[in-house]
Amino acid sequence: MPKEHLSIEEIEDLGYYDFMGYMEVPFFNVGGAASIDRLAELCKIVEDTRVLNVGCGTGGNSCYLANRYGCTVVGIDIAEHMIEHARKRAEELGLTDRATFQVGDAYDLQFPDASFDAVITVFVSQFLDPGRAYPGFHRVLAPGGRLGINEMYRADEVPQEALPRVQEGEEVFREITELPFTLRSPTTWREVFRAAGFTDIEVEEHTNVGQTSASLGMVEEFGGWAKLAGTLWEMLVIALKSSKMRQRFGKISRGKRVLLRDKVASKYIGYILCAGRKP
Repeated sequence: MPKEHLSIEEIEDLGYYDFMGYMEVPFFNVGGAASIDRLAELCKIVEDTRVLNVGCGTGGNSCYLANRYGCTVVGIDIAEHMIEHARKRAEELGLTDRATFQVGDAYDLQFPDASFDAVITVFVSQFLDPGRAYPGFHRVLAPGGRLGINEMYRADEVPQEALPRVQEGEEVFREITELPFTLRSPTTWREVFRAAGFTDIEVEEHTNVGQTSASLGMVEEFGGWAKLAGTLWEMLVIALKSSKMRQRFGKISRGKRVLLRDKVASKYIGYILCAGRKP
């Protein structure tokens, strides 16, 4: 399926996630493939596991899991452009029998009870209200099924000198996405899982992710240097044509710089892997 070419005006009207889908950005996965492998381990994902990927984006993680573990994955996302490219990805990889995608709402899952053995989110739960979303995740899991998340987090204790920088990064992502971006602490994530009815909760913290070798692996996962360069060039052309998009790109860059590479804030921010079991 050839890429749809939109006018600058149409591009400016796209929401954050629809724009990322239009640019064919595969997924934002702090921690790289290693974090997804560990999440799969925590969620006991093996061949024939039924997985629901909430907020699947362009299908990178879903297809990775289906291909590597032989599981069956259903990916949902609110952004139609994301779903279009996720389906394209599955078709190109020959995974349409194990990775399917549909537009869907995390707050209104259209699946019967006990439909899945694992539910996962990657860089998605931090935009959600767990009090609204997680009961639905719990409902669609079979008994013994697991919820697993790979999300950004902030330390339980953030010194006063670092707090303004952390809060700045949060605020920038709220502006960009027009969603309630929240960095929760490990203690808070545990309580979220517990309140939703999950047991056997495991939490793993990873800080300074912008300085680790995993960040280099993201280039390969993006599609290689050629794909990355092509996308960056296209974004540059868009920025040159649109002051509105220049402002948007500037905010994205500032937010990532603060949350991932700031010398003060990055010590207290990272990604967290959390998994819990439905009794």
